[in-house]
Amino acid sequence: MERWTNPIKQRREKKQTSLPRQILCCAIAGLAATPAAHASQLSTLQAEIQNLSVQLDQLKAAQAQQAATQAKQAKQLAQPVAVAQAPGVELTPMKAEKLSTAAEYVRRGTMPHSFIVPGTDTSLSIGGFINFQGIYDPTENLGPKFAIGNLDPKGSNARAQSARTFHFQDKVSRLVVGSSTPSPYGNITTNFGLDFYGFVSGGDNNQALQNNSWGARIVTAYGTIGPFLVGMANSNFIDDPDSLESFDNAGPAGLPAARTPQIRYTMPLGKGGALSFALENPQTGYQDTRDNIEANTKTNPLPDLSVKYEREGDWGHFQVSGLARDLGFTDQNGARKTKFGAAALMGVTFNLPHSKDNFGGQIWYGALGRYLPDDFGANVASVLAIDNGTAANPTGAANIEIQPDAGAELFFQHWWTKKLRSNLGLGYNHQRLASFVPADPNNAVTTKTVHVNFIYRPVPTVDVGLEAMWGQKTFQASTGLGNQSAWRLEAGGIWHF
Repeated sequence: MERWTNPIKQRREKKQTSLPRQILCCAIAGLAATPAAHASQLSTLQAEIQNLSVQLDQLKAAQAQQAATQAKQAKQLAQPVAVAQAPGVELTPMKAEKLSTAAEYVRRGTMPHSFIVPGTDTSLSIGGFINFQGIYDPTENLGPKFAIGNLDPKGSNARAQSARTFHFQDKVSRLVVGSSTPSPYGNITTNFGLDFYGFVSGGDNNQALQNNSWGARIVTAYGTIGPFLVGMANSNFIDDPDSLESFDNAGPAGLPAARTPQIRYTMPLGKGGALSFALENPQTGYQDTRDNIEANTKTNPLPDLSVKYEREGDWGHFQVSGLARDLGFTDQNGARKTKFGAAALMGVTFNLPHSKDNFGGQIWYGALGRYLPDDFGANVASVLAIDNGTAANPTGAANIEIQPDAGAELFFQHWWTKKLRSNLGLGYNHQRLASFVPADPNNAVTTKTVHVNFIYRPVPTVDVGLEAMWGQKTFQASTGLGNQSAWRLEAGGIWHF
């Protein structure tokens, strides 16, 4: 018998039979597909990592290139930029030029208180001092310096007009510019000093009253190369180290002090020693029987020759120097006459052990003439005395004599504290005048001075203090004038820079 089946039931059974099979097939397919999916994800991750690595390498390369570019630009900015400039056209500095200028640094120079000029190997120093003095003269106004040799006789109009006077002055203030440049021949240096003690027509009391101006003058103007010095400097003959520290611009009577154009050669001799030779500008001063005094001759046959030996150490300073001069004069008949003149000087300073105190002095003798300016004592610019008669009765041939000077200076410095010190100085000078020189109150045969001061230094660049001075002048015996003296009291201050 044929079996009948229900179609609906038959389909349900068929569905029930195929579902597990499908699930199993899917599971098997899933298991088969899992390794393939993991491989695909790993491949994608590796691709992303590789891409990041490439980007990192590119970033590093870009940074390196940027750094190289910046370094190249900095090097270019540090170099001067050459710009073509049309004649007469002023160009505004480019940024690179400004940066290159700003890149220069000021460096310390080889000289004290100096700096290197940017772009060179030259050391430059700028210094000097401001000098201020308040002066009271109870006896007579002798000018900015205590020039006792210029003291007028008692009872004279000149003395009466300027007794008991007070004045301020700052004309010795000084500006000094120096330089030093190395060279194969030794350092090349320059020194230029300027103060305001210039010539005033009519004398110091004839200054401009509206603003009290003074005339500028050259104090030093010289250059050196190795051992050679050429130009205007302190005479090789004089001795500055062995002298009194004073507010007074003159100092002790007769103290040699001169500046002159010269050619000098200095040779070192052992530790602290030196020997120097100089040819110095000649200038012969004279006075005659026609009442000319402190006049200069036009006859200067040869330069003055000076020789100096000095030595310095912790113990102090020593100097000995000599001077040889060919002194000349041409009379009214055109006859030239010359006289050989010589002078010598010796000075010394001793530093006391375990102290800042020191003492010393100088002695001198000979035909010094202008090496002893009259501001410092007698009218010693008149190194020659000329016997040429009178204007009404001139002699046929002038007779000339040398008028030598002999003098000494002594000083002592004592430090009361680290900031307060005192100085005591004694000065003496004598000039042997020719017997035929006419009587003249301007002639000082002998001058003597005493200086004493107190100087306080509140800071390293400032000195202030008080100084008292006394001086005596001996006139020619033929004038009938006895010894006469003068006083001065001075308050001073020096500001160094």
